[in-house]
Amino acid sequence: MLSSVYVWIIFILLISSGYIYYIYKTLGEKVALKQAKEIAYKLMLYAEKNFETNDEKFEWVAQKFYKTIPSSIKNIITQDMIEDFLQKTYDEMKEVLNN
Repeated sequence: MLSSVYVWIIFILLISSGYIYYIYKTLGEKVALKQAKEIAYKLMLYAEKNFETNDEKFEWVAQKFYKTIPSSIKNIITQDMIEDFLQKTYDEMKEVLNN
């Protein structure tokens, strides 16, 4: 009888721990994405004011954004991935401003 109580307690603790970990990972990723978009927005606004051509703006933003990425992640993320993220972020911002 006593051992089955311990099994249930351990089972409940494992389920609770798994759920807490899931919430932490989910919220952590959302916060990181939000922070990355905020950095991208600020860089885009600066580039818009200080550069002439769209190519200059995009290249400057991509370079500066890459410098903000932690070195542990730089091995995983390619320049194309950064450019895709920045383009999608720009498109989202433009869509919000147009509506």
